[in-house]
Amino acid sequence: MCGQRLLKAIGSTEASIELLNYLKSESLRTRNLSELSGTLRRLVPEIMSLRPSSAFLENTLRELLIMLTERKVKDVEEGKECVAKFIDEVINRAKRISNEVAIIGSKRIADEDVILTHSYSTTVINLLLRAKNEGKRIHVYVTESRPGGEGLTTAEILSKSGIPVTLIVDSAVRYVMKDIDKVVVGAEAIAVNGAVVNKVGTSALALIAKEARVRVYVASGTYKFKPETVFGELVRGTIITEPNEVLPPQADEELKRRIKVLAPLFDVTPPEYIDAIITEKGLIAPQAVPILIREIFSWPPQVPSLDELLKKLGEMYG
Repeated sequence: MCGQRLLKAIGSTEASIELLNYLKSESLRTRNLSELSGTLRRLVPEIMSLRPSSAFLENTLRELLIMLTERKVKDVEEGKECVAKFIDEVINRAKRISNEVAIIGSKRIADEDVILTHSYSTTVINLLLRAKNEGKRIHVYVTESRPGGEGLTTAEILSKSGIPVTLIVDSAVRYVMKDIDKVVVGAEAIAVNGAVVNKVGTSALALIAKEARVRVYVASGTYKFKPETVFGELVRGTIITEPNEVLPPQADEELKRRIKVLAPLFDVTPPEYIDAIITEKGLIAPQAVPILIREIFSWPPQVPSLDELLKKLGEMYG
């Protein structure tokens, strides 16, 4: 399967799209409804284990399973067509929404702004590239974003596009904040209270920005809203404990055996550290997230668990 690199080397939407395409390709290999059901029941938990914090992925898989359990599929060809068509539509919609967020967000960028971003986000990159294409002369500071170092990819993409870029180590955020006009980051998930799950370091960055009175914007489509958090369910994160993932290659084996490694990949930024969330529906305050969730998912949100839906799928199709 796609493997551990999806845990770190690419952004939330990009990782989710790759995993969804993998699910589609495996579903298309099945020969009967029982095999299709078994493939989904095996792969959905496996896929979620690779990206447990992704609201986009979980929302999409839930929507897919609801469709399959509410619609009585007659044969495997109809089932495969439903899965493939649904995943293609979701991916196209996500790309369209990401572009809409970039259009709206670029309007918040002024000429000669100095922007600080963290890690890697396709939506944020598109937003910054659009601002440049609109003739705005911007300079972007990018954190390296350990563990994983996704910021290096962000810096490479922006610099190749002609945007002046300064790459900084994560611990230098407070040092450079005096030079920053705006902070723009992406999201892995957004809770009902407006808290944002993103690459570890985002919360500290937002706190430092708040202290320095620098505005913090989160660029994210509403498909990353996490409706089940209204019931108090926590967003699960991934923690790296393997020394080889964190220690430099030259570290000796004895050192790797002696020490423990704790490297969470995501953290939660409280809503009070965020000035606005840029969505395809416009700029909203974090406190307005429940209103949008009410519009999208109804109220209270109808969010059956993936386990419940997979059990029902097995009962229907074997």
